Amino acid sequence: PTTIVWQTENDNSGTYPALVDNYNKTNKDNVHVIWHNGPSDSTSLLTLYDNTLRARSSTFDVMQIDVIWPAEFASNGWTADLTSKWPASDRANYLQGPILSCTYQGKIVAAPLRTDLGVLYYRTDIVSTPPNTFETLTSLAKSNASKAKIGYAWQGSQYEGLVCDFVEVLAGYGGSVLDPNNSKTVTVNSPQGVQALTEMVSWVGTISPTSITTFNEEACRQAFQNGDAIFMRNWPYAYSLGNAAGSKVAGKFDIHSMPYGGSGTVGHSAIGGWNMAINAFSKNPDASWSWIKYALGPAAQKQLAIIGSFTPALKSVYNDADVQAKQPLFTKLAPILQNALPRPVSAVYPDLSNIIQTHVHQALTKVATPSDALSAMQTQLQALVSK
Repeated sequence: PTTIVWQTENDNSGTYPALVDNYNKTNKDNVHVIWHNGPSDSTSLLTLYDNTLRARSSTFDVMQIDVIWPAEFASNGWTADLTSKWPASDRANYLQGPILSCTYQGKIVAAPLRTDLGVLYYRTDIVSTPPNTFETLTSLAKSNASKAKIGYAWQGSQYEGLVCDFVEVLAGYGGSVLDPNNSKTVTVNSPQGVQALTEMVSWVGTISPTSITTFNEEACRQAFQNGDAIFMRNWPYAYSLGNAAGSKVAGKFDIHSMPYGGSGTVGHSAIGGWNMAINAFSKNPDASWSWIKYALGPAAQKQLAIIGSFTPALKSVYNDADVQAKQPLFTKLAPILQNALPRPVSAVYPDLSNIIQTHVHQALTKVATPSDALSAMQTQLQALVSK
């Protein structure tokens, strides 16, 4: 058989090896997939891709790319064009947001395996009603402080996860990084921006430990799963792991939409997700497409939902009775998805993200005040997007 390598983001739920195993046993295309698990943070994965693809290497054939990377990868000539392989009639069965994230200059440069969205996890044995506002979240975390080591676990380390957390709080306060109608206008240094960043800074050392500025998704998940946190901001993948054997919170937690603050009236999740792209330097593009086509299909998409509580890109999975019975969170995700927002859409996204990470982290670690951090962020972002 033709052997291809699938390089993914980090998966420790057992979902990806199960997909690969099923495909290797059942496909009629004489293709064998080898799975390479990725590092636990997306910044390290991007470095791996950068080094491999700049060298025009074909050490992997299919790569999982974050929803914010397709424009950069396609403009560098690193991805194969899938437009002719994947007809529009089939694409219509998938969530439109993820499809848009795979489109660059009118071409389909990747295919959405799964979408993602930030959700608030809360301990149902400690808190009976989930908070709608950040103010209520803070007061509940403080009044129940004796019941867990951490009131609120979230991603405070200086990496891409911090950008997701920041844009969620910012949107909850009614602010934005860029003008939604003009990506060349930076709007982050606003009264809403100051309120949002001040809110985040206020959690450090109170409802969150000072070490929260080093936490990524996995550190949060482990703390929550060990019973050490009342609230957690994370992605849906933590749901099935939280209910797995050995978890101290199995059956004792639920999810809710992200809170809002200030004059905001609705919470907004940051959209995440992972797309499958074919390495432009792969020697096996047809075998690679055979694997992608399988992963996009109903059986694989359903497996993603049931095994990993991953949020699939295929729309029909959300109404599947079997999925809803085995993963109850799918009955709650549809309304949260409706209010989810992308991270700032920009062709210079990696640089933009680095600027946001740096200044938000400086505020969280008290190196700069929220006002000074936002002022510096505004100046640097405006210079970047005006180029």
